[in-house]
Amino acid sequence: MQTFFKILIFISIITSLKSTCIPEQIHLSLSDAFTNYTDDSSPMRVIFTTKGPCESAYVSLTTPEGIQNVSAADQKCNERNYDGVIYINCIHVFDFPATLNFSQSYGYSCYGDSESAENVGPFKFYIPSPKYQEGQETNVVIFADMDATEFGMTTINRLTKIAQKNFSKIDAFFHNGDIAYNLGGNASAKGDNFLNTIQNFTAIMPYMVTAGNHENSSNFSNFNMRFRMPLYKETKNHYYSFAIGNIHFVSFNLDFLLTNTDPALRQYMLDWLDQDLQSVNRQEKPWIVAVTHRPFYCSFKKSDDCTIYSQRWADFEVILLKYKVDLVLGGHVHIYERMLPIKKGHIGSFVHRYWDDKYRYIINPQTPMYVVQGMAGHKGDEADPQDVYKGQSFAVKVSKDYSFLKVRSLNSTYLKVENYESKSGKINDEFYIIRTEYPKSPRLPRYESETKENVLKRFFSDVFTAIWKRLF
Repeated sequence: MQTFFKILIFISIITSLKSTCIPEQIHLSLSDAFTNYTDDSSPMRVIFTTKGPCESAYVSLTTPEGIQNVSAADQKCNERNYDGVIYINCIHVFDFPATLNFSQSYGYSCYGDSESAENVGPFKFYIPSPKYQEGQETNVVIFADMDATEFGMTTINRLTKIAQKNFSKIDAFFHNGDIAYNLGGNASAKGDNFLNTIQNFTAIMPYMVTAGNHENSSNFSNFNMRFRMPLYKETKNHYYSFAIGNIHFVSFNLDFLLTNTDPALRQYMLDWLDQDLQSVNRQEKPWIVAVTHRPFYCSFKKSDDCTIYSQRWADFEVILLKYKVDLVLGGHVHIYERMLPIKKGHIGSFVHRYWDDKYRYIINPQTPMYVVQGMAGHKGDEADPQDVYKGQSFAVKVSKDYSFLKVRSLNSTYLKVENYESKSGKINDEFYIIRTEYPKSPRLPRYESETKENVLKRFFSDVFTAIWKRLF
């Protein structure tokens, strides 16, 4: 009988050791090829976590040419003591080979131990293209302030459906800060649970991230341990850029400057942002979208976040204005708010048709459009829309329904932004940014053309619309 129990204990120990190498928290991200456009850079990377050191972890990549095993480019373990219990997180980073093609689908499975048959997968994923292809839309889903509680699960369930149904039609998901509330909570168990919960879409969809104030503990160490955005070696996720199709995305972590107040660091980030935006060829990338957790503007008066930001980030706004950034997306304030173009705290210049009472068509804005989308799902500190509307004249649409944003580049003339309610999946706000100074598309609305023959048509059409509205 003693021998029997010894065998059971031995089997239990072996099983326990094996279980520490089962991959979890799997998430993809775009890599440096979307930043430097070189053929010798990895286009995509995958990261997974194990509960113990697993030196022989690998990813089995399926391509049209066959199966290829990819070894880890980086592996790091983190040990924490929480209420007397030791927790271990080991992060394994895999860079997919540069030989993979853009605009093509591949498959992969994750192995924590080469000696074990246990694996997680297979998963199928699609690599978008950093170069614009005529007639092809760019679609990126953006959200912020989301955890895995019942409040965040409404959005998580909706995003999972979108990813699994349209994994080749959505180019990336972008989580703009306050991830899990907090990633390092309960000796990292909170972050582990969150990343496992969203694995159903992060394992098949590029998952891009920006840090927020809830990632700032220990100088963002837990956040930087888990993620590898483009330019990671140089910037440690704090600022980076990438291109998909004809959109240039730039991300910068303003909370990093609130916890590190060295003026030299701030100037370095400003110089980097200036150089990055200066390098954008607007003929190839007509759209620039900036993503940062801390909003530059919002109307909610109950928080100093919305009354001091315009002064606090004025030097960053100068650069956004200088390079005619089209759209600036923030989070942090738990509300959806869409604003008119703004310059230094005031409504900026743009063409507006009088019949467009919902400001759905913003034509040739001379300043950025600002949107706060902090309503992906976390209970607490929700803004009251009535307070927001009383706040600033530039507020156009406000909602406190759990929701997420989709940014769509239809072509070089139209950028469409849609806000979706998480529960119903319906759009509760949408607008277009329209640029007529860039190369034109054949799909122009009637008010877009300013030729002599169309001016008259537009005049009579506007008159008819005004009369119709007055009568009915």
